[in-house]
Amino acid sequence: MAGTKESPRQRMVGMMYLVLTALLALQVSSTIIEKFIALNENMEQTVAINASINADKLEGIKKSVVKRGNKSDEIILATQSSKLHKETVDLIAYMESLKRNLIEKAGGRDEEGKLKSANEETAIEVYMLGSDLQKGKAYELKARLNDYVKSINHDFKTSYGPMAMDGKDDKLYKNDAEHKNKDFAQLNFGQTPLAAALAVISEIETKVVAMENTVLTATTEKLGIKDFKVDKLIPMVRANSRFVPAGTPYQAEVFLAATSTGLNPQMNVGGQSLTVDQNGIGNYKFVASGGAYDPQGMLKKTWTASIKMKKPDGTDTLVQVSEDYTVVKPVIEFNSIAMESLYKNCGNKMAIKVPALGAYYHPDFATEGGILKKVDGQGTVTIQPQAPNVKVKVMNQGQLIGEKKFKVKLIPKPEVEIRVNNQLINPITGISKDVIRTISIKIIPDPEFAASQPEDAYYEVVEWNVCVARNRKVVGNQNPTKTVFNLGQMVALLNTNDNILVEVKKVRRRNYLGQWEDVNVSSRPFTFPVF
Repeated sequence: MAGTKESPRQRMVGMMYLVLTALLALQVSSTIIEKFIALNENMEQTVAINASINADKLEGIKKSVVKRGNKSDEIILATQSSKLHKETVDLIAYMESLKRNLIEKAGGRDEEGKLKSANEETAIEVYMLGSDLQKGKAYELKARLNDYVKSINHDFKTSYGPMAMDGKDDKLYKNDAEHKNKDFAQLNFGQTPLAAALAVISEIETKVVAMENTVLTATTEKLGIKDFKVDKLIPMVRANSRFVPAGTPYQAEVFLAATSTGLNPQMNVGGQSLTVDQNGIGNYKFVASGGAYDPQGMLKKTWTASIKMKKPDGTDTLVQVSEDYTVVKPVIEFNSIAMESLYKNCGNKMAIKVPALGAYYHPDFATEGGILKKVDGQGTVTIQPQAPNVKVKVMNQGQLIGEKKFKVKLIPKPEVEIRVNNQLINPITGISKDVIRTISIKIIPDPEFAASQPEDAYYEVVEWNVCVARNRKVVGNQNPTKTVFNLGQMVALLNTNDNILVEVKKVRRRNYLGQWEDVNVSSRPFTFPVF
């Protein structure tokens, strides 16, 4: 707030937060934001359809109770069902208000109805997570969701677990070192752009209406509504989402809108028989595969289910239903210090991640132009190039996710460091012959190479030469066997205006596998005068 005095620490934290926000904003591409917007719109349509179905189901319960004579125990079921529906409608309305407020705080919509700031994160965090002074709306949302489940468990004697969980309680995150200590608000709305936050809330809405539908369906069975005779069949599909990253499971429910357990329908997709539960609902699940994605990274596909059942006259009938879904190309992160190039004859270590796959990430890799080996840690590999370019392919559960090509560069030449009495010597001014005792030699790797390939940056001098030059003649010559050479008797040979020459004959490098290779270094002798 303007005029408020902040401590140095507060100013520092604020500046770091702004920098982090800017970096995150750079990483979220417009294509990904558009996918979140499409996801949200799809889920909002699903919520609206299922909410209408639930409302019709409630009306059926009420009419059935009246038709069956208003029995006292059935009136209680109808009353509880009405209460459940009202709680559901109120909860959905509350979440819709959260979405409207998020859109407003992020800048609203333009004249065409599009989000002005779909990638806005700061306003989302402040509103949903809160500040030092108060908690944000996500904590209120968590409480309302879990109260909703408690109410259902109390009224209908069910045993649903909490709908909004912290990382330590969620089986998807409880073993994840990065996320297990986060609470519900941080998991769902921390560092989250507006488009993704809207999709998160819409996904929760789908869970709410799905839970209401399950409870109302169980109630209809208790009332015997399932005993009515069907005169019209409507095949339907209820998918978790029509957008699915390649390599992750696609899941959908296939069912008849007016089904009953007495119908015993048989269902199959592409020759695969589906397991049909006691409610006449079949479950279809498969791993989505990628392919020829469009420029936005999406691939539209379709599957068709066949449902076979007996009509009231005992004859068989077959109905079919098709469902479209969109495979979303997942973003592959290749994390290494050398981001776009690999060093020749080195074990280039790289962590390959696909965040969208989450717990379903069980990768395999292939390479062209090099040798690839898996190391400790999921998705961590070493690549030893053997060609000018290396291509790395990423697969998950047998499906190709994507690939990336890396250029291969040569190892930069190391520097030769000569010291006299363990001190660096100016080659122009030289050193007094009265103080010379030892000469040492060391190979210094290129700093960037050493930082990215520490296991490949060990050098040693195999052969070197020290000699004394006087009037263009060599008057003393030695080939040391160690990297530190004691001049000993050579000191007695020194005269004023002599020159000491140090020449490197042979250097070798040890790679990450412990193998040695010869290295070319500067053949020009290091010279310094003696006074």
